[in-house]
Amino acid sequence: MGFLYHIAFRLARVVPLGIASAIGWIFAVAHFTLHRSERRGVFANLAVIRPDAQRRERSGLAFETFIQAGRNMVDFFRLPSLTGSQVRRMIDNAADVRTLLDARVRGVPACIMAAHYGSWELAGAVLGDAGYQVHAIALPHRDRLVEKLYADTRNRFGVVAHDMRLGLRDLLRHLPAEGIPAIVSDRSFGNVGESVLFFGRRVYFPRGAAVLAYRKHLVGIPGFLVRQSDGRFHLVFGEAISPAAADERSFVSEFVQEFARQYEAVVGADPTQFLNFYNYWQGAE
Repeated sequence: MGFLYHIAFRLARVVPLGIASAIGWIFAVAHFTLHRSERRGVFANLAVIRPDAQRRERSGLAFETFIQAGRNMVDFFRLPSLTGSQVRRMIDNAADVRTLLDARVRGVPACIMAAHYGSWELAGAVLGDAGYQVHAIALPHRDRLVEKLYADTRNRFGVVAHDMRLGLRDLLRHLPAEGIPAIVSDRSFGNVGESVLFFGRRVYFPRGAAVLAYRKHLVGIPGFLVRQSDGRFHLVFGEAISPAAADERSFVSEFVQEFARQYEAVVGADPTQFLNFYNYWQGAE
């Protein structure tokens, strides 16, 4: 696996974007065609997100979901070879990142909650390029070479990745004053976490961002990098989350549910960028 990633990164440096995009499309189609279990997972998710859609519509949305994933992989493999100005040209509102975020946080230190939606790796690069010291909590890859490739890519844009198993503890102990945590907050492994309503059904979301926000006095800001019809991205910051709760347990519960509510609105607008290739709600209720 590490060898294949290494080859993909090297090819992305020299292959023209049009050819790379065509290769990504071919791999996405093959993925859709050959991986039945993942295809069924996407169909199951769309049945919850778009319950009134006809099967033909869901089929089109499912196919487009795989295409979106393929396009994201092309962008990710190109990322190490891009300059800051090239990254900014991929985001239609890149020049406004600080203005947009400042308007949400209003001077209060923030924690960004991301999700498996749009391009979360590129979002970290955009924040780093804007001058933020981003601290991300990420699941490490089993393959050491793959993990190094991811780490090198993130570090290039000033993103510090913390192992998911220890990352929350590390940030609770020491979060640099100028640092901004960015935590993918929509996937809780092993059906543990906070039970929230998401598209009218129960699912577990992680508590990490909420716990960090409560103990470090941070405001939560949902953030999503959403691909537009022209292929560029638009950075979306949600409304600030800071429940007026009496204790940590209540704060965490309200915080996570509010994130789920805002995330639901984003996914509902375009479910093809909801990149979870398994039955997202299975076993949560």
